[in-house]
Amino acid sequence: MMISTFKRRAGFSLFEVLLVMALFSSTLFVVIRFRSNLDLLQNIVNQKLQSRQDIDQAFQRLVTDIRSAGPSSLGGYAIEAAATGSLTFYSDIDKDGIFERVRYFLASSTSATTTLQRGIVEPAGNPLVYATSTEIVATAAANVVNTSTVQLFAYYDANYTGSEAPLSVPITTTAVRLVKISLLADVNPNTAPVSTLFSDMVSIRNLRSN
Repeated sequence: MMISTFKRRAGFSLFEVLLVMALFSSTLFVVIRFRSNLDLLQNIVNQKLQSRQDIDQAFQRLVTDIRSAGPSSLGGYAIEAAATGSLTFYSDIDKDGIFERVRYFLASSTSATTTLQRGIVEPAGNPLVYATSTEIVATAAANVVNTSTVQLFAYYDANYTGSEAPLSVPITTTAVRLVKISLLADVNPNTAPVSTLFSDMVSIRNLRSN
């Protein structure tokens, strides 16, 4: 009877243990890195969605303010000043029968995004006076990324049928009947998803001529 001279090896060698530990560590690192990236992406997406909701609400208020524009409580024309990056007009935003002076404009910024500001002047005194020194300015929308190719405001007269070019700058305020609003927003312009464009063509009810 032949007796084997080989003995069954028990356990693992030190090399094998180290190899398994290295493989496990590498796999764990990849999983943690993937989860971290996934969490970061989800956070960015959630921020963008929240930003979209916030700006959508601000945009609807902007549209409502402009659509309801009318003569000032002193009898002044509904639109005081109009430019591609700002608009000053009168509107009874608090429905108290007195028309406030409303100013929307983009704040200057050196960062990738800026803010849309809303300034309100409540007339006071007897007779009423719109004192611009009393203007209360607040942020209407954050994370705005409008560029020279996406202007905040464009203006059209009563002859606009859908294809005409906007009124040229400087704007003759008494000619304005329609205002196109274009608000490009992105909480983080350097990451996906892409920026969201909010746009609407607003007809000023109190200036309709047909």
